[in-house]
Amino acid sequence: MKRPQAKDMLNICPILYFSLLNFILTSALSAESIWVEGEAADSHTFVKNGWYDDVMKESFSGKKWLSHYTKDRAGVAKYSFESKKSGSFVFWLRCNYFRSEMSYKLNRGSWKGLSIDDRDPNQVRDKMMVSKKPDHRFIGWVRVGSVKLKKGKNQIEIKISSKLANHGAIDCFCFSDEGFVPSGSTKPDLSKKKNPSAWFPVVVDQDTYSKKSVWDQTQALHRPAGKYGFLKRDGKDLKFEKQSPPIKFWGVGANIDARIDRKQQTLRVKYMAKLGLNMVREHPLAKFLGPLRNGKLDPARLDAYDWWFAELKKHGIYSTWSVFYRQKVSAADGYPRALLKELEKGNTYGVVNFSRKLQDLQMEYVKVLLDHKNPYTGLRYRDDPALAVLEIQNEDCIFFHFPLSVLAEGKTWPEHSRLLRKLFFKWSLKKHGSERKVRSFWGRRVDLAEKEIALYAAWELRGKKVERRHGEFVEFLTDIQRKFYLRREKEYRQAGFKGVTVTTAWRAGGAGADAANLYCDTAMDMIDRHNYFGGGAERHRIISGKVKNGTHLRRAGSGILSSGLYQVEDQPFAMTEWTQCPPNQWKAECAPLIAFYGMGLQGWDASYHFNSSRSRLGDGWPGLSYYTSDTPHYAGQFPALAIAVREGHIKEGKIVAARRVQPKDLFKGADVLGQDLTGGGHDEKSLVGQPLTPPEVLAIGRVTTSFKGGKSEKVDFTKYWDQKSGIIRSQTGELEWNTKKGIVLVKSPKTQAVIGFGGGEKIELPDFEIQLETKFVSLIFTSLDQQSLKSSKSVLITAMARDQQTGSEYSEDGSVLKVVGGPPLLLEPVQAKIKILGKKVLKVRPLDFHGVPRSTSIPIKKQILEIDGRFQAYHYHLTR
Repeated sequence: MKRPQAKDMLNICPILYFSLLNFILTSALSAESIWVEGEAADSHTFVKNGWYDDVMKESFSGKKWLSHYTKDRAGVAKYSFESKKSGSFVFWLRCNYFRSEMSYKLNRGSWKGLSIDDRDPNQVRDKMMVSKKPDHRFIGWVRVGSVKLKKGKNQIEIKISSKLANHGAIDCFCFSDEGFVPSGSTKPDLSKKKNPSAWFPVVVDQDTYSKKSVWDQTQALHRPAGKYGFLKRDGKDLKFEKQSPPIKFWGVGANIDARIDRKQQTLRVKYMAKLGLNMVREHPLAKFLGPLRNGKLDPARLDAYDWWFAELKKHGIYSTWSVFYRQKVSAADGYPRALLKELEKGNTYGVVNFSRKLQDLQMEYVKVLLDHKNPYTGLRYRDDPALAVLEIQNEDCIFFHFPLSVLAEGKTWPEHSRLLRKLFFKWSLKKHGSERKVRSFWGRRVDLAEKEIALYAAWELRGKKVERRHGEFVEFLTDIQRKFYLRREKEYRQAGFKGVTVTTAWRAGGAGADAANLYCDTAMDMIDRHNYFGGGAERHRIISGKVKNGTHLRRAGSGILSSGLYQVEDQPFAMTEWTQCPPNQWKAECAPLIAFYGMGLQGWDASYHFNSSRSRLGDGWPGLSYYTSDTPHYAGQFPALAIAVREGHIKEGKIVAARRVQPKDLFKGADVLGQDLTGGGHDEKSLVGQPLTPPEVLAIGRVTTSFKGGKSEKVDFTKYWDQKSGIIRSQTGELEWNTKKGIVLVKSPKTQAVIGFGGGEKIELPDFEIQLETKFVSLIFTSLDQQSLKSSKSVLITAMARDQQTGSEYSEDGSVLKVVGGPPLLLEPVQAKIKILGKKVLKVRPLDFHGVPRSTSIPIKKQILEIDGRFQAYHYHLTR
């Protein structure tokens, strides 16, 4: 007799089938566990200190901890607990791990010290600062190790004897088998029935790199990086010397972390390669390596970086160097003493743009680096094609508020301000031919006795109308900045660098100088920009309070995508820093929009999300930082997006708006491009006013600027943009953006998606019909075998909705984060019924967080797949 299959059971008794399915999903995770609260000690000698104990406890187990803080003596806490069985258990301790010295004694054993290495993510996880201001009060889970318990009553003593005031605290501890990985205050109770709408925890242990992972991109990368020769600019594209098709980079910022051992560093590299990341940006390299001493770099630091670079190269990951950010100099560098004393701690940010001495010091540093022979590759950096991109400096140009407004004010850097005023006079004298003409043009702004002309602040260069003096001042700044860049380009080549060059990624402080700043950037190979969106009450860190909870989806081309208006017609374009910052609730929209509209339709060449620092997904909102790639909304979507970018799933559009000007047009004092992108602070650059080329055009096709003259051109936007319905269709026919509903549809043969506020909508894609229940989603279908989705035998489904920490609370409209909460991260499940068109589906299986298929298939009936929270997954694998 034929053995019944799961699909047969579905036909016989659906209720029984789903009960069995739920049992299978939960039983595999069941674990014997014991949980003890830190404050539930039988007895203790801990001394509570009011200041030390005053921390944010909403994420604690039981909302309390047992703390100790006194110089007088160590503290000991004694606990007793019951175990239902004897055997080996993993001992996990949630405590203040930071600079804390602890030991324990189990039953009648001897005292054992805890060797806590918080740099090892496998030993300490869920790390979180709980003090209201930065100090030494943290909390995290410490994996103490394997211990043996006896059946029945057990006892444990925990001692805290830290050098710093014997400080320490215990939130809770747990004994469990190897099946449990702790996160936050979530106890290992996995017996609950999975609810289709229940948000599910994302708790990830170190990847074992199973060959069964469906989306592992490791083998798709160049191994080693550089195997096709040096990266070159080829018109508007990037190409390798020995490979004809253009190359695109889907990367991240990922600095060396020499605090962790090389085994852990290798795990970081493997993690990035698996996600399909083929480029990292080291920023700033000089900060890690330190200053030159007698023309040499610190040998230990240099060796550490050499190894990291070689490890990246071996795994197929190219490197971009952002060498300088706020470069520091000292008296030993020969910088004039009167000028040096004005620079706070020798910080040259801003003033380097007009100081030849500081520029030469930069180049001296880069020459030493490029000439250095990496012992792990056997190549000098100048001869290594794995070094793909070299940037002069990070976020630093003469046109921004800092330094320009500070120089104009003249009080912070009086000598530097005087120097620039004199340079301005000298330049103006050469332009006008006589002091009389200089005085006639500049009036009271000129001081003939001192041979100086007063400077304008960046904010004064608003560009709203033609201002001849503003225009001439912008021309002067352009001359200074562009000459620096052109000379540096020549110096890099003379030093032997053969890859792609970048100036900086910064902007002007006033719209009247913005186009001139972009023109300066054309002095090198690739245009680069940074942009950020979202965030909350603090500048860089998640705290309770106001949330910048906007979405890109209500206005096409807004927010981060507006940086595309800086694309130059015949040069490559990159975004080396971008992110939509938590606690913004809609941040899952960002990475797909960058991939499909930026890298795809607009033809951008390189994307670097900011920033990856781990060897796995982080815990909760990792580090409560705005800037992390290591979270599902980014890393979880990277495999699908890396494939789409690398394999060209989204067609590049034709130019639909070509803005062509000549350099002389930039010096009229007006905003020549009519696109004021200078508003906002560091963490959010928004579009100000109504530009001549609306940002919505970025959803139609390529938008470019050229400084070589010629006639500007644009297509009839109304052919693609129905302003009444709010629908904008791309010129390629593959993308559709509904600004009124806040929904983007992707309809290419090999990648299809719905992104946005589709709850309650029936979505029709070429190969899928979707009935969405979840309010907001990023639902992506990716062909893994490079066949069309209609016939592909291997399809990755990536399903994301909102996230939040356990215990997080938002106001009803999402504008306020009332409670930050703590790990584990919770993901809202995507609830959808998906009718799969095309060839008959064989199987759909949920994947674990490392891409490995789980043992159970999801039932398919009449080609309809139903996904929801029962599967606690955001990746699914469809096979035919």
